Amino acid sequence: MNILYILQQSIYNNENKWISADSNINMLVGILTEIVEKINWTVYILIAPLKDFADIKSYDNIFKHKNVIFIPYTYPIDAFTIRQHFNIIEFDSIFKELPKIDIVWNNIIELSRNIKTYLFQKSKETKLISCCYWMDTPEINEAKVATEISYQYRQFDGYECSDLCIFTCKSTKEAFFNNAKLVFKSNKINQIKKKSFIWDFGFSKKEADTYKLEEKFEKKTILFLNRLSGINYTHHIEFIEAVNKLYEKRKDFQVIFTNPSGKYSIDELKELVKPLYIYKEGSLNRQEYFELLWKADISFHGFILERMGGCSQVESLYCNNITIMPMVFEYARRGGKKYPYYIDHDGDSPIVDSIVQKLNYALDSLDYINTNEFKEIKIRNNQGAFEEISNNVIKDIKGLLK
Repeated sequence: MNILYILQQSIYNNENKWISADSNINMLVGILTEIVEKINWTVYILIAPLKDFADIKSYDNIFKHKNVIFIPYTYPIDAFTIRQHFNIIEFDSIFKELPKIDIVWNNIIELSRNIKTYLFQKSKETKLISCCYWMDTPEINEAKVATEISYQYRQFDGYECSDLCIFTCKSTKEAFFNNAKLVFKSNKINQIKKKSFIWDFGFSKKEADTYKLEEKFEKKTILFLNRLSGINYTHHIEFIEAVNKLYEKRKDFQVIFTNPSGKYSIDELKELVKPLYIYKEGSLNRQEYFELLWKADISFHGFILERMGGCSQVESLYCNNITIMPMVFEYARRGGKKYPYYIDHDGDSPIVDSIVQKLNYALDSLDYINTNEFKEIKIRNNQGAFEEISNNVIKDIKGLLK
């Protein structure tokens, strides 16, 4: 089987260069690692040209396997316009040089109709899989962009024209259909339901274990693993205010930002964050990243807007960190009803005083990771590992070609 994988990229720096420390790229590597070990498929990946990356010189720095071929493709270096731009001329020039493609695995759902139209006009029998990692559901008050440019119509259209409709988790699937019933006709909604599946993956146990360390930092360490963005959707502003407040009360901890997009400079972080510890200037490679997770104690996750909660939370939890998070959606499923480190929030925004309280409690109860309750949380968390979900992914893809 030949698969064309259309990568969604979303992390770029202030110099307008892509960064490979992107959860979308990490998910690509994680699931393909499992797939190519289990089945003899060839995967062609549309990815930005190397000249547009800030931190890699070869695609081998991302993933190397004889059945995985990276193809440079011109993406706009912007997380918003990448969802709108489709260069039919460049796409055609690439597609017609490939061997017969059985599956297009598209991760930019807003472009699915363009791809479907291309395949139809070229009389291709290629099946289309569409995935969405930034679900826009404004009708249920969970908009990702201004309503004037809402993605909900293109996302619904992307699923409607696809042969397989993939959701990241149960919560995002629920959000999509709750939103859709307020906008679209039931017969179209039901058509999508019939071809919908959940691929709830986000981390690799093998990768995490490869870089496992037993040592800890000398100081208790709190991590902020998500990007710092202008729209504050990961709520770094509230987190910074909280750790600064906590630092006025106690000085026995340090805070590390991975800062994958580099939108904030080291000097800016030094000025903003009183308990800051600089682990590394620049983006981390995967070894450095997992070593950091194993050495730390606590991580903060205030990212509510996309219901899955983000890959960093499941990775951090696997590496035995207490994860501070709101009791919503997939966070709540993983943590369970009794988890003692949930923070209060007002709508989409975490409450600063609640962050202070829970961080303070976590710093005083780090042995929680040795409890049976935490072990049960990790069992639930492991359900989202690539090793666990890859067989279902393979089965679902095979089912398209029967």
